[in-house]
Amino acid sequence: MQELDSLFKPKNIAVIGASRNKEKVGNVITRNLISTFRGKIFPVNNKAESVEGLTAYKSIKDIKDDVDLAIVSVPREASIEVMEEAGEKGVKASIVITAGFREVGGDGVKLEEELKRVASKYSIRFLGPNTMGLVSPSYNGTFAFADMRRGNIALVVQSGGIGAYMLDWAHKSGTGISYLVTMGNQADVKEYEVIQYLSEDPETRAIFAYVEGISDGEKFLDTMPESASKKPIIFIKGGITDRGAKAAMSHTGSLAGSFEVFKAAVKSTGGILIEDFRDFLNLTKLVESSEPLKSDVLVITNSGGHGVLTSDAIERSGLRMISLPPRIEDDLRKILPPTSSIRNPLDLTGDAGKDRYSEALKLVSDLDCTKVVIAESLPFLSTVEVAKAVLPFKGKGIVGVFMGGDEDYSARIMDSADIPCFSFPEDAIKAIKYLTSREPPRKKIRISQPMESALEIVKGKDFLKDYESMKIMEIYGIRTPKWSVVEDEDSAEKEANRIGYPLVMKISADTPVHKTEMKGVYMNVEKDQVKQVFQALTKITKRVMLQEQLNGLELFVGGIKDPVFGHTVVVGSGGIYVEVMKNVSYGICPVDEDEVLNMLKESKVYDILNARKRGYDVGSVIRTVVAVSRMMVDLDIKELDINPLIVNERGAFAVDTRLILK
Repeated sequence: MQELDSLFKPKNIAVIGASRNKEKVGNVITRNLISTFRGKIFPVNNKAESVEGLTAYKSIKDIKDDVDLAIVSVPREASIEVMEEAGEKGVKASIVITAGFREVGGDGVKLEEELKRVASKYSIRFLGPNTMGLVSPSYNGTFAFADMRRGNIALVVQSGGIGAYMLDWAHKSGTGISYLVTMGNQADVKEYEVIQYLSEDPETRAIFAYVEGISDGEKFLDTMPESASKKPIIFIKGGITDRGAKAAMSHTGSLAGSFEVFKAAVKSTGGILIEDFRDFLNLTKLVESSEPLKSDVLVITNSGGHGVLTSDAIERSGLRMISLPPRIEDDLRKILPPTSSIRNPLDLTGDAGKDRYSEALKLVSDLDCTKVVIAESLPFLSTVEVAKAVLPFKGKGIVGVFMGGDEDYSARIMDSADIPCFSFPEDAIKAIKYLTSREPPRKKIRISQPMESALEIVKGKDFLKDYESMKIMEIYGIRTPKWSVVEDEDSAEKEANRIGYPLVMKISADTPVHKTEMKGVYMNVEKDQVKQVFQALTKITKRVMLQEQLNGLELFVGGIKDPVFGHTVVVGSGGIYVEVMKNVSYGICPVDEDEVLNMLKESKVYDILNARKRGYDVGSVIRTVVAVSRMMVDLDIKELDINPLIVNERGAFAVDTRLILK
């Protein structure tokens, strides 16, 4: 990470393409540097003697001092020569503002590769191209606003426009920013490197990242767990729809990838994925504060209705409403009127004043939970007074929700004390959920250790026949129903008698197919029907598969090789409607049993398995998904479907499988 110090902490900066025209990017950057940077600034302009009162140089090589950082804002055709000169000068870092590279395709792709080649030749680490620049505690090297409050929130964005919006929002809301890094095309410096660097920065409390695509999924999975263990890392993703993904390709030239797999990658590495900018704005309120927040919540309010709505939001989010200890209930009865509700939510009633809030908070302040303090402005109650009553309890897990005509004044009081404050309880609860529901960071160590018997089956093949897939399942300890593949009537009758009745008969094709769609599956086949069903199926394929017919819950277990994050497992409800229902959960391989259990809960499969106390074997499902996870890595599988995986009280059985290798 030390090699990025010249980028983030330069002692002097050259602006190549510094213009005298105040409407040009090079001029705005120069003025921003003059107003923020204490080191030496060297404007480079081959047609001017000075820029903004500073001596200008025709070339960076004419500067006598050493140069740590070069900010490049020249036409793209000149960028290669400029990078060469910077290398000859000994520059170790650069920000390439210039656009027109990979993001536009064609010659832009070749130019970007040449830019990378020259930078690598001189060991120059560079941000961009096609970037708005960088803001650090020591300088503003962007063509955006110079005036911003210093703080502890770092922003890493793959869009200059989003970066400008975030700076504007931060300025208006008074949010303090430690860094703004606009990544551009990430030809050299990648988003995971910046996140890793900022996770070590003592001035940064949390990192917010707007991403459209991840540059290197393996590197992301490798570095993120350590970074996320040090501070919250919050992502908002662009390009989650087909149309959005295409926009991302044309915007930054990055691969958008699968949103669901990205979601799984963020979760497994300890990050937080939010839905939209409203979540972003709300979550900054929590991470800027130092309040210790828990997933256990106590609601204190002067409005019974708001208490009910907040309770609903807590239950929907998966947070927990605490129960008040009996001793505290007894103490509360002594200070609250008989009309108060001595439970959670704690309704102080509509005539509550500052003193009642203060007395109630004294009694509950030491409870190990988050206290959501709601106050609605009334003719005889100002939320400003409630805000003042809350201040002495700073550090006790306080989150304020103030509503009414004076809520803005109350929010300012809370903000001045670094206590988070919201205008709606639902926003507060959602933000608390995000921050308290992070999973522990897991480092994904992928070591391929395939079994020889499995390698013999897959060697040289693009895909497996269904009976070959069934053999692979058994090699990896995944249970299957009794089965056999036959090609003549006598064998069919013999194997049917061995398996037992009723049984399932289905086509056995040379290529992976959806058998149900081809009308190639017969259920409940009895002894006297075997010959007739065999004849019907052999009109579709020469082989027929016979299987023991099982009863139970149908699940879907699968795997894909994502182009960004690699091997990934999927679990959800199975059968013919899996693509319609889409209640599935993804996990980055390899997954352990705890991760699979969380996947089952996220996809609602866990609730379905445990419904009506049927005794279905949940453990066997977990073991099956773990085995599939291992299989995906060992055999470098591109796509795998087990649909259905039938689960009953005896275990989990792979009934129908598709396995594609290339």
